[in-house]
Amino acid sequence: MDVNSLTFLYFFLPAALIIYNLTPKKGKSAVLALISAAFLGFSMPQLFIVFALDIVILYLLSEAMAKNFENAKARKALLTFAIVINAAVILGFSLWEQTSAGFFSFGAMVISFTAVGYFVDLYKGEVSPIRSFSDFAVFLGFFGKLSRGPLIRANHIAMTPQGDKFSLSETGSGLYLFIRGLAKYVILGVPLAEIHERLAAANAAEISVTGAWLDMIVFSMMIFFDLSGFCDMARGLGRCFGMDLPKNFYFPFQSPTVSDFLDRFNMTVTGFFRHYVYDVLRNDKNSRPQFIVNTILICLLCGIWFGIRMNFIFWGLYIAAFIIIEEFFLRKVLLNIPRIFARAYTFIVTMFSMTIFSANDIFSIIPSFKAMFGIDASLSTSEVSYIVSQNMLVLAIGAFFFVSAFSMLIVSLNKKHPAVYNVFAVLESAVLLVLITAELL
Repeated sequence: MDVNSLTFLYFFLPAALIIYNLTPKKGKSAVLALISAAFLGFSMPQLFIVFALDIVILYLLSEAMAKNFENAKARKALLTFAIVINAAVILGFSLWEQTSAGFFSFGAMVISFTAVGYFVDLYKGEVSPIRSFSDFAVFLGFFGKLSRGPLIRANHIAMTPQGDKFSLSETGSGLYLFIRGLAKYVILGVPLAEIHERLAAANAAEISVTGAWLDMIVFSMMIFFDLSGFCDMARGLGRCFGMDLPKNFYFPFQSPTVSDFLDRFNMTVTGFFRHYVYDVLRNDKNSRPQFIVNTILICLLCGIWFGIRMNFIFWGLYIAAFIIIEEFFLRKVLLNIPRIFARAYTFIVTMFSMTIFSANDIFSIIPSFKAMFGIDASLSTSEVSYIVSQNMLVLAIGAFFFVSAFSMLIVSLNKKHPAVYNVFAVLESAVLLVLITAELL
């Protein structure tokens, strides 16, 4: 059972909401921890013991650090141990995926990085220790954010359930956000993934300029609707259970610079690494060599977030190279030229980056790059034209929601005409629910 399944939508989520809202305030955190445990048991039974044991061990370390806070040596030793444990979990899952045909669990990344941030903040005295086990379990393992994030910090957000009464408006807005996120993934993300697979197969047989570019644009849309969809689902579920999770994507492929792209692509992950790595390494001199080293390190970590594989490492290096070039040579130009040209530049650069991101192996990148430059490739092929003609509607709808125009209209409608917005939200949710159900049946 996943958050994108009918079982979750029509059985697990309603049951969880009923149980949670019938629970007195004092017991809500414990109940939400049990709901998250039940979700993990149903969705990833093979990982339940691993995740549960990981959270228990980390809680015991948190308690030990809280009790020995005045002992600098013990506090430092506990921090080191916590970092080693979480690094081992991340590395173990990545190796398992690559050597045993397993699957990479974002849940492991979410729990481990969240825990590392918490222990660093606790070590520095910037947050109070989370003494309740249920609060700690919800903070690390709230079921809504295990699929793709977002990453959170203990001093930025209260991850314990708030309020002792049922709120129709909060639950309604949460369900609306959840359904929109689910629609992004089911109605657009999944079909676009199928189109990407067909285009990739067509390019493998006979690569063309049109095929290479179209494949990367489709792949980029697929990634956007997948990752932003799951994060919208997480934010919606968080709101249903009294928590306000941060945004994680803000139309990154409309960015005017590559640096801005990184800030808008997986925002909480980038922000996490900037705070815990970049800001720690930065000094008052702020020299060019330090900027280069720090930027490369941050971008590498942002790539490794998706898995410890060579294509993600090269993707991070590629993004870092353009951020460095912009900082030292292009920033003034990009700020002074019309925004549409800056966006066009960034779009082209990020499309090449998606070629690296999507590669199964490093050597497959070269033919795609050559085709995108028009080298040793025909303009188009009959197979690519056929795929486009068969999927014109999905591609057109995907392109429309890939940009921010519709989102801006919705925000404007909510501000100027909230009553009309509420009616629209109800109608939109009903239509999307029907379409989602039809797709998942």
